[in-house]
Amino acid sequence: MSVYISPKNTTICAVSRLSRAQFVETSLLGRSLRSVPGDQLPRIALLVDNGTPNQVIGLSEAYNGFLKSAGDDDFLIFIHDDVFIHDWFLLERLAEAFAHFDVVGVAGNRAPDLAQPSWALKFNADLSPAGWQDRTNLSGSVGHGDPTAPPVSRYGSAPVACGALDGLFLAVNVRRLREAKVQFDARFRFNCYDLDFCRTATNAGLRVGTWPIALTHASVGNFASQTWKDEAATYLKKWG
Repeated sequence: MSVYISPKNTTICAVSRLSRAQFVETSLLGRSLRSVPGDQLPRIALLVDNGTPNQVIGLSEAYNGFLKSAGDDDFLIFIHDDVFIHDWFLLERLAEAFAHFDVVGVAGNRAPDLAQPSWALKFNADLSPAGWQDRTNLSGSVGHGDPTAPPVSRYGSAPVACGALDGLFLAVNVRRLREAKVQFDARFRFNCYDLDFCRTATNAGLRVGTWPIALTHASVGNFASQTWKDEAATYLKKWG
């Protein structure tokens, strides 16, 4: 099955606390997009959120807003603003990926432990990190740190169908999501939204999987924060 992907029906969706000018000049995502050839650059939807920490809009709420505004034939890329895209063949990669999947990521788990609030890690009862889940089930590759010379974490082969994806990059087929009545759960503001979304999509019969796309992510997550623990507890309560 072939899928038509173009700059006119593909939108990069990001949330940032930077102004639009600062986003273009200083964010990893904005800087990386400057190297994409103009005729291959997707549309860019940037939500600038300068609220106080307690008022900042959650990613799930923001992503649902992007989904609501999209056309039925659109494809959206939900991505963190501290991600650097190295692959200027992004649209070609997505055209290949959407021929096989409805939700596409760059890192994931073919058989995630559904009792864990993570696509890759294990946690103790007090939600302290306790090592990796079965690494033979992991998929994809992501650079971390400095995008000029990132150490690349290779989790496993890709493409492959997955039950959970890392939320640093989630590309979706809008029509398929609407047909399945799938969206993000606004209870998950910055953590576990990716797990919950992938699990909801899988349960709705959507195809979820990884695809090889070269990215670097500056963040590795903060599993010691109370915010993460609170949202992880909410996720575990929701899914039992």
